[in-house]
Amino acid sequence: MSDEKELKHAQTVYSTLCNMLDEHGWHYEKHDEDLSISCAAQGDDLPIDLHVEVDMKRHLITLLSKMPFSVAPERRAALAVAVSQANNGMVDGSFDYDYTSGRIIFRMTSSYLDSLIGKDLMVYMVMCSCKTIDDYNDKFLMVAKSEMTNEEILEFIK
Repeated sequence: MSDEKELKHAQTVYSTLCNMLDEHGWHYEKHDEDLSISCAAQGDDLPIDLHVEVDMKRHLITLLSKMPFSVAPERRAALAVAVSQANNGMVDGSFDYDYTSGRIIFRMTSSYLDSLIGKDLMVYMVMCSCKTIDDYNDKFLMVAKSEMTNEEILEFIK
C-alpha cells in the first residue's frame, strides 16, 4: 500500500474514532498530527485516562491507559502476581506491567489492515477497556497498599 493510501486509510479510521466520541458526548483532546486522542472517564473509584492512536505504519488502533499510581519497590513482586492473574482469563486487552518502574498500563489493539472500521468497533474498544480497567485498577491499588500473600492475591483478583 502506498504511503498516501495508508495515510488516507488511517485518517478515515481516526475520523471514525472522533465521530464516535462526538456522538457519545465524550470530551477529548485531538492530536491530528499523530492521529491520536486523549480523554478521561471516571470509574467507580479511580479516574481512567485513555490515549487512542491510529498507527498508520502498522495498521493498528492502539488504546492505552496508564494506572494513576505506581507500585512501591517492596510490593512489585506482589503486583506481578496480581497482573498475571488478571491477564490470565482476559479475552481482549491486557495489562502491561513494568516491574522496574512499578507502572501498569492497560493496552487493547485492533488491526484495520484491509478492513473497513466502523463506529461499533470504536465503541467496543473504549467501553470494554473502561469496564476492564475499572474492574481491576482499584484491586491493583489495594494489592499495592496491602500485605496480601500471593495466595490471597490470586483469590482476590479472581
